[in-house]
Amino acid sequence: MWGPLWNLRGEGVEEKAWEKEVAGEYNTFLVYLYLLKSKHASSREIQRALNFSSPSLASHHLDKLKKLGLVTEDSWGNCVVVPRSFGILRFFFIAGSWIVPRSIFLAAIFATMTVGFMLYSLADARFLPFLALSSIGLIYTVYQTAMFFRVLPEKR
Repeated sequence: MWGPLWNLRGEGVEEKAWEKEVAGEYNTFLVYLYLLKSKHASSREIQRALNFSSPSLASHHLDKLKKLGLVTEDSWGNCVVVPRSFGILRFFFIAGSWIVPRSIFLAAIFATMTVGFMLYSLADARFLPFLALSSIGLIYTVYQTAMFFRVLPEKR
């Protein structure tokens, strides 16, 4: 009716529920990530892909996601994901079945700058400080990108 309620930090009440119910529970988060990658799946497919003990366990997590509006059901009974950015997923973007840290773009910019300053510094030594700064930026952003990849749960 009035849209989501907002708290002082600008986060919606829905987003807080997503963070608590999905990002706070490992298996529910795994199911959501699997659905983000595959776009749709049945509880049996999720059970097999994530090595759950039974399809009812996958169904339990899917029901949680349905209650929160992160999953809908199509006419064949498959669950279809509704992509949202909340919690740690704010630092990633989804491209097809890939979940990629946003910092990868900054790493690409610093890599380009480093190569450019490396080529210019061969001809003129005045570019050496810029080469050093861009190299430090490249190392830092590559490190941050690697840390973001490590935050995501491993595939089972």
